[in-house]
Amino acid sequence: MKLSERIKTIIGVRILEKKIRNQRRSAVVCNIQYAQHIGIIYNATETVSFEIIKDLAKRLSEHSNVSILGYVNSKKLIDHYLYRKGFDFFSRNDLNWYYKPVSEIAEAFGKKAFDILIDLSLEKYYPIQYIVALSPATFKVGKFAADEKYLDLMIDTEKETEQMKRLHEEILKDQKEESVTNDIEREIEKKTHTELQLSFLINQIMHYLSILKKN
Repeated sequence: MKLSERIKTIIGVRILEKKIRNQRRSAVVCNIQYAQHIGIIYNATETVSFEIIKDLAKRLSEHSNVSILGYVNSKKLIDHYLYRKGFDFFSRNDLNWYYKPVSEIAEAFGKKAFDILIDLSLEKYYPIQYIVALSPATFKVGKFAADEKYLDLMIDTEKETEQMKRLHEEILKDQKEESVTNDIEREIEKKTHTELQLSFLINQIMHYLSILKKN
């Protein structure tokens, strides 16, 4: 990250923390079976994530109203993201100078009072963090991070890193062919790693949300 980008992010985090101090919100545990409205926000930069999220949304929509927002870490949305039924997206072109989301789509999503808000980001992105932090959702879940402040339930995927890595290597052995170039191999490896991590995170979130009991 460039120095200018780092400074903008630091300023953005400070602004966000100030807003959070003025927020009044009490977390309410919600079992996935009783959630009427569920929000899903994720990093849509890698297109491989779309099908995984689509399958999850299909499962959840059987008993809940599901809203999905994807963040594309690019200045414009490519054709792959256009006209995806049930999905909304925003990009770097929809951020202000300190990376706050300012598009109507992102702002509308951020104001919805979801019973459960699921953050499926595998890495931290300030625009996603901003929306999650200020969301009035009554229960927020996502990936564990030591400095995470805004989630009510966190899933620690690092505990499974070695097992996922071994599985990752086995999958790549089956996919590789002698004619495949190094660039393509790296792209396959990146996509496979994302698929494994995201699928594991989703499975764990669904498991815990299904066994939760209201306090």
